[in-house]
Amino acid sequence: MDQDRTYRKTSRWVLFFLTLITAFMAFQVSKIGFDYDFERFFPEGDPETEFFFQHRQKYSTENDFVLFSLENDKGIFDEVFLKEARRFQDSLETLPHVKSVQSLLDLSDPIKEPLFGAFFERPYLRWEEPEFYAIDSARIFNSPDLVNTFITADGRALAMILDHAPYLSKVKCDELANSVNRVVPHFHFDALYKSGRSIGQGYFVARMQKELLLFVSASVLLIVLFLLIAFRSAWGVVVPLIVVFMSIIWLLGVMRITGKEIDLLLTILPTILFVVGMSDVVHILSKYFDELRKGKEKMAAIKVSVKEVGLATFLTSITTAVGFLTLMSSSIIPIREFGIYSAVGVLIAYILAFTLLPATMTLTPAPKLRIGASGKDFWSDRLHLFYLWIIKNRRGIGWASVLLGVVCIIGISLIQVNNFLLEDLRKDNPFRIEFDYFEKEYAGVRPFELSVDLKDSSSSIFEPEVLRKLDKLDGFLHEEYGAGFIISPLNFVKSLNKASHNGNPEYYVLPESNREIRKLTKDLERGKRMSALSSFMTPELNECRFAGKIGDWGKQEIEKKNLALAAFWDQEMGHETMSFHLTGTATLIDLNNEYLSTTMIYGLLIAFLIVALIVGVMYKDWKMIIIALIPNLLPLMMIAALMGYTGINLKVSTSIIFTIAFGIAVDDTIHFVGRLRLELSKGRSRQYALKRSFIGTGKAIIITSLILIAGFLTLIMSTFKGTFYTGALLSLTLLFAVIVDLLLLPVLFWAFYGKEEKSQTTRL
Repeated sequence: MDQDRTYRKTSRWVLFFLTLITAFMAFQVSKIGFDYDFERFFPEGDPETEFFFQHRQKYSTENDFVLFSLENDKGIFDEVFLKEARRFQDSLETLPHVKSVQSLLDLSDPIKEPLFGAFFERPYLRWEEPEFYAIDSARIFNSPDLVNTFITADGRALAMILDHAPYLSKVKCDELANSVNRVVPHFHFDALYKSGRSIGQGYFVARMQKELLLFVSASVLLIVLFLLIAFRSAWGVVVPLIVVFMSIIWLLGVMRITGKEIDLLLTILPTILFVVGMSDVVHILSKYFDELRKGKEKMAAIKVSVKEVGLATFLTSITTAVGFLTLMSSSIIPIREFGIYSAVGVLIAYILAFTLLPATMTLTPAPKLRIGASGKDFWSDRLHLFYLWIIKNRRGIGWASVLLGVVCIIGISLIQVNNFLLEDLRKDNPFRIEFDYFEKEYAGVRPFELSVDLKDSSSSIFEPEVLRKLDKLDGFLHEEYGAGFIISPLNFVKSLNKASHNGNPEYYVLPESNREIRKLTKDLERGKRMSALSSFMTPELNECRFAGKIGDWGKQEIEKKNLALAAFWDQEMGHETMSFHLTGTATLIDLNNEYLSTTMIYGLLIAFLIVALIVGVMYKDWKMIIIALIPNLLPLMMIAALMGYTGINLKVSTSIIFTIAFGIAVDDTIHFVGRLRLELSKGRSRQYALKRSFIGTGKAIIITSLILIAGFLTLIMSTFKGTFYTGALLSLTLLFAVIVDLLLLPVLFWAFYGKEEKSQTTRL
């Protein structure tokens, strides 16, 4: 009795301190923010990343703009439409953080006056004078640098390019986006489309906030349902939920204290912690309820539960944390952070499961449980019959597993590494619709960046031979590569040549004679246009930039084009005098995917080694290591094969599921072999210990797996396809894992050990 009072007193103090910590963490959670900085997904410390930042510092940024497209069903050469467009452009120019807005309404064609050599500007479109629309439209459609850039090929839409201050923070991007959204309703066009980082960032963050609430709410509803079915007790529902909710609050609090905001990857973290943390609780409660059904007193049942489940649960928490921590091998910062905070969350859930849960069980009356007439519950009878069926058909199960492995290897060979810029959004997503519109009607929205470097630092981009080579490159990029809206120093030379011939578009070419080229470049160097050239050429004139737009063709197609570009350079340009380097944000996003296979394999190897070490220490037998690893390797092969057969590409969002799934799925195996070790330590035969372990852990394994599957399935409600695939593939992996564990673990044990004499049974 005195001991019980001591336990109750200790439990009260435990609950008091846990409540204080939870209140502090909840206060921190109230101040946590959201972040969508895609540049953080660039590989850290990689030479390509370093080159990109140096390139951007030399020239200018490539993503600090907002694109608008204004449609008029009658065509843009309509006085009413153009006046409305002018008012809209003027309004945009007054918004905060806006540097300039460009469109055909203010673009001019430079013309060189033949007598005195002075330049004057001739507007491309005299929008206030309808009598010139026919002449101006003919000149515009005859200018290849304007069509599909500032006007669509069918003449139904006018583009505006809003340049804003570089490197805007999330707050300033929101200010600009909100200002744009307030202005747009005051103008009337047949259609208006907009796209840009500052617009998209706010949209993504808003969606992340909504989906975070959606995932947690859906997970709660599903898990409550499973807990009710499993334990048939209100106590068995409320207490686990309290433990897991506190785990989430603590983790978010830790994130806020360490200065980490919630990014796109971390939106799924509360859901992951919710379902993973529930696993520890279910195993403890399942054992606790079993002991109560046997007629044990409450405190005795608590002690047995903590003692017998404690070691296995500790090991499963370690392996799950290791699964997440292997993501630290990635060169992508958000993935590393996801791995670290997920591992921290798993350990928090374990700590609370073995402090809050026992304290709560001590201070609350033991729940009343339904017991069958035989003294067994529903699960024991069914699991016993299932075990007998498995042993009877073990040969068939073994050969079926081998055949399945072969099918999986074939499927794995079909996996492709590929990605698109906005593939994370579904086709019917409003933001994706606008993105696809610009992709179709204009030159594309994927940035294209190419750096050209003269090997002789004393040479100049303006030398005639260099410009001729750049002209070849420009032709290849337009005609073969498929790039559009390309701007380079070459454009300025061609524009000046055109201006010197009274604006005749036929002269928008590089002159044939060296003398004419040198005359044009000298005019450029003396003129005001050198300030504009600074965004495309270094002051030393020995490096330049080709900037443009391409379609979002996917990484594989772009790699083919890049190989064709490299072959063209070898044949036509040569490496003796100059070199090229592809860079830009889109190139770096593609680069991420090149690291995925290596990172995934490296992380899995670490996880396999940790699990092998744990099982090896527990059993000191290499056979048990194989028995433990095979059932966890096969589900990963199955999900990889499924990706190969169904055409799901390997990318950032789908690659991380393998290490996560292994870290979670191996928990069932460790619980099983942990129980087997306990039964063997009691002197039971191997086969009897195997049956007891199967029946004793089967219920908890099935319940926790169903909870995990249901929890991750909530992620398929996401509007982000990456999150959708994470939820769907993780759920399928865990479903495969529980089936393989229950079917294959007993079969493997029989295959490696078979029947043995009683005197040999305790050697493990």
